[in-house]
Amino acid sequence: MRGPFDPKRNVPLTDLGTVRETLACVRDDLQRVAGLERAAELLGSALAEVEAAERRRLAPIPQSVLEVRRLARRKH
Repeated sequence: MRGPFDPKRNVPLTDLGTVRETLACVRDDLQRVAGLERAAELLGSALAEVEAAERRRLAPIPQSVLEVRRLARRKH
């Protein structure tokens, strides 16, 4: 059981836009440094993961079972 002074209680949620911008800046800097190109590629894949998380977060939430079936059948 946590005490009355939980340090995580008032912590704001992570802003994915800020994370994306920070990773993009670091990636761009690493691309300019010889020998760190692979690290820049890995940050690029992390950026892709952040974008995928944003798409999942913004996806419509189905309200009923019938709507779930309709969304599942949609191709695009």
